[in-house]
Amino acid sequence: MHDDNPDWGAIEVRGARENNLRDVNVDIPKRRLTVFTGVSGSGKSSLVFGTVAAESQRLINETYSAFVQGFMPTLARPDVDSLEGLTTAIILDQERMGANVRSTVGTVTDANAMLRVVFSRLGRPHIGGPQAFSFNIPSVTGGGAIKIDRGAGVTESRSFSVAGGMCPRCEGMGTVSDVDLGQLYDETKSLNEGAIKVPGYTADGWSTRMAVVRPSSTSTSGRARVGMNPWTNAL
Repeated sequence: MHDDNPDWGAIEVRGARENNLRDVNVDIPKRRLTVFTGVSGSGKSSLVFGTVAAESQRLINETYSAFVQGFMPTLARPDVDSLEGLTTAIILDQERMGANVRSTVGTVTDANAMLRVVFSRLGRPHIGGPQAFSFNIPSVTGGGAIKIDRGAGVTESRSFSVAGGMCPRCEGMGTVSDVDLGQLYDETKSLNEGAIKVPGYTADGWSTRMAVVRPSSTSTSGRARVGMNPWTNAL
């Protein structure tokens, strides 16, 4: 008989006194979405980050060799009587992960890397390795001559290609920012006719007054003469 609500156990916290906690006892069920709510300063972060996640990280660090631990920060044990049933903790703190839109929960937790392997092996039709499913890796092609040290030496032409999943236009960002020059000016009109479409700019304003000066083709004295009038498209 299938059990729709299996008992996966719980993380048992006893006597938590980290920061402003006062001997807190709580059981956090595993494989369930648990939300901690309360007013500011009630101890939500102290319980989740300062107690449960901190002890999980400390226990993970202790599994490394003494040589590796020497390069890692020393984590103190949180102020708690006992913590039972701890599992690996993935910490996503309350601050922004990053300004780059490529940073997602999948990239932070490395879940994307495992999903890419699954798709590359089971996906049909086959389009490439795991990098073909990554929006952070661009496709690369190249080629050239190589020299093979065999006998008197042989020169061969080789080429290679790497299929990446990055969109060449948006570069994996999902959106493209570009300037529409047609919204700035109308190339079919003169300045007097309102070629500049930017709000606040007029043909008789000082910001758009100019003279196009070009060297005279008939003079050898280095003088210049005014060329086409940009206001009327005439000389």
